[in-house]
Amino acid sequence: MKLDPTTQSEKGSILITCIVTVTILTMICATSLYITSQNANSGVQTASWQLALAGAESAVDSAYNALNTNQWAGWQKVSGTSSLPTTQPSGGSAAASVPSPAPNFEYNYYLPPAIPLQGEGPSSITGWVTVDTANLPKDKNGNQWYRIRATGVAAAAGPRRVSNQKLDNDLRKLSLFADRNAPGTSITPRATRTIEVIASAVAHSIWVRGITLKHWISMSGGGVIDSFDSSNPFKSSTVNGVPGQYDVLKRQSNGDVGTTDSTSSDLRGTYVYGDLQYSGPAVQNTSNVQGTISTPFNPTIPAVSAPNWAAGTYITLPSGNPVVLAAGTEANPARYKIVGDMTVSAGNVLTINGTSTNNSIQIWVTGKYTTSGSGMVDQNVAVHSDWYIGGDITTSGGSYNNRSGVASNVNFVGYNTSTNSKVTVSGSGTFTATVNAPAYKITVSGTGNFSGALIGDSLTISGGASLHYDEALNLNTVDTSLGNYSYASWFEDNSHPVRGITY
Repeated sequence: MKLDPTTQSEKGSILITCIVTVTILTMICATSLYITSQNANSGVQTASWQLALAGAESAVDSAYNALNTNQWAGWQKVSGTSSLPTTQPSGGSAAASVPSPAPNFEYNYYLPPAIPLQGEGPSSITGWVTVDTANLPKDKNGNQWYRIRATGVAAAAGPRRVSNQKLDNDLRKLSLFADRNAPGTSITPRATRTIEVIASAVAHSIWVRGITLKHWISMSGGGVIDSFDSSNPFKSSTVNGVPGQYDVLKRQSNGDVGTTDSTSSDLRGTYVYGDLQYSGPAVQNTSNVQGTISTPFNPTIPAVSAPNWAAGTYITLPSGNPVVLAAGTEANPARYKIVGDMTVSAGNVLTINGTSTNNSIQIWVTGKYTTSGSGMVDQNVAVHSDWYIGGDITTSGGSYNNRSGVASNVNFVGYNTSTNSKVTVSGSGTFTATVNAPAYKITVSGTGNFSGALIGDSLTISGGASLHYDEALNLNTVDTSLGNYSYASWFEDNSHPVRGITY
């Protein structure tokens, strides 16, 4: 039998081709599996990295809750140390109060309960948080600021292997073989992230700042927000024989503004000589805010209501234009209830008289309060007045003559809860008073000034109008319902001591 060599050669070629093909396919599969494995590993590590940040932020929330409520159950205090811990703290004694500045370094720490998770990644997130003064000075209101450092920890599932992305590895700084905060320590693979927050104190007073709002603030024109102190001759001046008046040459930078919902807020580059605190989206065009800008701002703005006077303790007047109202004493103020609208029309004057020092009067208007044209309210220098208004408030700087020149002597309370309620202050004169109208949309316009402080739903300042916060209002009040802590700064500490990188 004779063999055909051509056939044998073809069979050998086919075998070699098959072997080469199988080898190539095997290499392709191996490469694909390697890339898939790397991507899967990178995805799991990315998830752990993000979860660690969530754990740190949750721990920061625990610290803010303790500061705002002054409830430190579960916290421990450590004293006499020179630095904060870089690994989970232990020891100490139960913390009974807020950390206070002391000759020896001290801090409070808390180990929040683990946050359980479901899925293929880590089963839970753990962490710890510390609160200390960091030798921060007290603010202009005498309140202590604090440093909060929080670390979140999430297990890095999968093999002890970094991804094939060098930049990702440099960013995430995973602890796969040793804790990067404690060199040489063998650990279970994990991701740790530490953030540091400076908590600024929001002082405790209803008139702690010039402007407190539930919603937006809008400014335009050449007006400014600043401050002065009517009780301090070095921070105010005598004008036309009246002491304690605003003087631009003695301008102070404590005209603070706070809004609990900053949606649609725009300062349009106008000057604010003070701090801006807000919750919500960033306030627009804040380039000329001369103080700090911080978030969040979440105080409880106290509700206001109509008076609840007992029968026989007040005099009822009809709607219209009263001519003369006599004040009582501080211990026994005169009370008047005007049923309906009160309008001081053009050419008319409402005189509020007092016969001695420390006179006091309370006026309840169930409807609107309006001064129009050249109509004027003329209040004696020795009188303190409280106005309770159930409708809109319309006035101007030149239509309320507060002869004392001190904002604390005229207080308007707008108690209507309608979202359509309005306060309008216009004209060219100076309106010297406080306005507490949490549900009212407030407009200050014209070329005049508002001297005092206000609380409202929203605020529009236009036409060159300015607001000058009287710091004496904060010194003379005992209301403590507007206090909390907000963020002054936030940053992530990406120190890597093993590599000699510290911040």
